[in-house]
Amino acid sequence: MIRLREVITALEAWAPPQWADSYDNVGLLWGDPDMPLSGVLTTLDITSAVLEEARSLHANLIVSHHPLWFGEKNRLHWGLPADRLTYLLIQAGISVYAIHTNIDQAPDGVSYVLCKVLDLRPVGFLRTNGGTHGAGYIGEYPQPLEAEAFLRHLQKKLELPAIRYTAGSQPTIRRVGVCGGAGSFLLPEALHAGVDAFLTADIPYHRFFEAEGRIWLADIGHYESERWIAQIFADFLHQKFPFLPVFTTRIRTSPIQHWI
Repeated sequence: MIRLREVITALEAWAPPQWADSYDNVGLLWGDPDMPLSGVLTTLDITSAVLEEARSLHANLIVSHHPLWFGEKNRLHWGLPADRLTYLLIQAGISVYAIHTNIDQAPDGVSYVLCKVLDLRPVGFLRTNGGTHGAGYIGEYPQPLEAEAFLRHLQKKLELPAIRYTAGSQPTIRRVGVCGGAGSFLLPEALHAGVDAFLTADIPYHRFFEAEGRIWLADIGHYESERWIAQIFADFLHQKFPFLPVFTTRIRTSPIQHWI
């Protein structure tokens, strides 16, 4: 019988909570560490549909990349969707563990996985923090891609309906910087590293001016750049706990739709 405490120990050896950014809310958000686990559901986000999915799978732990809230919280407000969902999860006996910016910093974390999804050979961090962890990743293609072929490759691999981008000076792309989620703060590091392109999400309008004519800068979507991590969580837990039922959500949790 696997207890919640054992899963917490494994996850925190992989991505220590102290690696998380100061604003973040990682670790066990609620639950009894000595609780026996009937099953685990991994996800990028927690929604009401994910709650129902966990119920149907008899999973009493959700491991989520995004926490349900950031900062301090001293009460739950039924009128706020995240607070109401928190109450319903607790009522259902489902514990929640969040592993967010600490797994972003891991050597085999979100940005490393994004490199692999895009067929890039991972080279190293864009920004190193203390030598053992860092932010973003640099990857390389075996052969340079023409700009249009590169954009089509992104669209196909990430299943993107559209790509917001600004063009760089290079006609081909071989060396690429990536950061899953909102990573435009790493643009200076990408420019310094001499990559041909930098891929991330939630890029503010004026960031594109900083990159224009210097580097290919593409906004590939927050959900689209990170959704792969849920399967990585599941793979990790399968390896550590072969007899524990572990599932990856089948739900597309992003609320964003596109009109093309």
